[in-house]
Amino acid sequence: MKLPVKRSTLLFLSLLTPGIALADDSVQACAEQTLGRFAGIGINYRVDWKGFSLDSSRTVDKLENGAWKAQNTSTLLFMGIEEESRFRLQNGSIEPQEYRYERKGLSKKHNVHLSFDGSGEYEVESPRGDDEIDYQGPVYDLLSHQLQLRIDLACKPPQDNYAYSIARRKGLSDYNYRYVGEENVQTPAGNFAAVLLEKGEEGDKLEQIWLAPELNYLVVRFKHQEEDDEAAELLLAKRP
Repeated sequence: MKLPVKRSTLLFLSLLTPGIALADDSVQACAEQTLGRFAGIGINYRVDWKGFSLDSSRTVDKLENGAWKAQNTSTLLFMGIEEESRFRLQNGSIEPQEYRYERKGLSKKHNVHLSFDGSGEYEVESPRGDDEIDYQGPVYDLLSHQLQLRIDLACKPPQDNYAYSIARRKGLSDYNYRYVGEENVQTPAGNFAAVLLEKGEEGDKLEQIWLAPELNYLVVRFKHQEEDDEAAELLLAKRP
């Protein structure tokens, strides 16, 4: 259900979100608080895909050296997928250092390890071959860009579009999310007022993502729709 909330009020509402200091105008401080609110806490999700129900857990931790680590683990019976991203926060922007994607109990050909040294080049290690890929400007991995999206929603002026350059095994991919509106979202964890963003188009691959301001823009629902109408959906299973 659509909410009667104007787009221009989103920044004000984000400042009222618990965990964000209203008097602190530092984007860096806001970013630290956005990620730090649930640091060390496993955020649990339910994933429905092809008639199966999977468990998924996401965590974000701040390390002793000042860097951050994000992990995503999904399991189904003896199969599983593990993602890990290590990065630093500078002026409210994520600077990736390392990304790892690994399948358990499945073919390992999709496994990948990316290393960033800040020189405008990242290294790729994969069963399908190693490579070195050049890039310009900010770049993110598949996991860290989702955290940057949360920071951008919580700590920066509202936008109609949010664009990110994603480091992949074969090169860079452009991820462009467009603002759609605000909706009430029902999840196993409860009902949330959420911001809805979309990537792609109906009739093609379409991704929809709902993020809740009251939870520092945690993802509370995510839906991936394929061209053949096959869909996967992720829902927040328990309120953190």
